[in-house]
Parts: sequence; C-alpha cells; structure tokens
Amino acid sequence: MKLRTALLAITACGLSFSSLADVKLAMPYQAETILVNGVKNNGDKSLTLPNGVNQIAFKFKDSLRENGDDHLFTSDVIVVKFDASDANINLELPKIRSGQEARKFNQEPTFNLVDASGTNVDFTQDKLLKKGLQFGRNYEAEIVAYNQSGQAAAIAPIAAISTAQAVTTLPANAAPQGQNVAENMLMYWYAQADEQTRARFKAAISQ
Repeated sequence: MKLRTALLAITACGLSFSSLADVKLAMPYQAETILVNGVKNNGDKSLTLPNGVNQIAFKFKDSLRENGDDHLFTSDVIVVKFDASDANINLELPKIRSGQEARKFNQEPTFNLVDASGTNVDFTQDKLLKKGLQFGRNYEAEIVAYNQSGQAAAIAPIAAISTAQAVTTLPANAAPQGQNVAENMLMYWYAQADEQTRARFKAAISQ
C-alpha cells in the first residue's frame, strides 16, 4: 500500500521519467552485454540509460580463423564507465582477424564510444576479473565488490544514482523521493522501459 501511494505521489508531482532515459547506447553484434549499472542484462543490443554517469560490462565475442581452423574469441569482461546526457551513442569494436589480434585485444582492449555527430565520448575502462574457474560467475555480486573497491571504472550503487537523478527532476515544491530502495529501483526500471510499457504501468497504478 505504501509503495502504491509513493508511485501515485510521484505521478502527481509530475516527475519527468523520460528525462531519466535520454541516453541510447547501441551495442554491436560482437558485444555480449553482461551488466548495466550493476544489474544483470540479457545481452541486449539497444540500451536505454539515464542521463549522467553509467556503467556497462560486456564481453567481446567474435569468430576468427587461425591455422586453418575457425575459433570463437571471447574476451574478459570489460567494464566501461561514461558520462553522457541526451545522446545516441554507439559502441564501436575492432574486427578481430587472428589469434594474435585477439590476444592483443584481451591484454589491452581498444574500442570507442561515438555519438551521433561522430564525436568520441570519453570513458574509463577496466576489467571484471575472477581468479580460478569462470563457470557460474555471479556478475552482480562481483560488480558490487568492484564498485566498493573504488577502482577505475567504479560507480556509486544504483539506488544512489537513481535518487540523485530523480531529485533533480522534481518540482521545487515537491518533497524529494528516494527514501526507500524499492522506490529507487522502480524509477530506474521505469527509465529502462519503452513507451508502451510505461503506459501500461501508469494505467495499473492509477486503478
């Protein structure tokens, strides 16, 4: 009941949810998206992200031919942090043609984030590494530990990011939201949804 009341209050305040989802990130076919802002992703090629600082984690997968045989190259998990607003961005990866190029990429990943005007978007990159067996990895737990470590591509927890962005969009006479994690997460996932899903969500909470 409290959650429904909070949602209705958000709607009544006129919170501009669309302003929380103004970054469109297109991933190439070679990129397998693992995490988006700390949340497990199903390999989506088109991501809708809130304005501001975002973090994605992905693997570079591509086929290559070496010594007459075809191989599938899979990179380590790459973590990328960038800051953008109201932008359409493409992740551009190189073409891997040999085992040597694959090994070189895995040692020093080289790629670009490019906006619609062809301008490079600044970003910080790192790797999400795990020693030992790589099967059954809990990427969400790993990225939490990574972010808490304050390493190069670390970000603040999702709830904190969502709260900060939500507060900046509230009317001056409205009480700040983000006093509970469930509310913050709802705002985050609302920002991820398409217009049809948002319309169904609004209809459901108004009943």
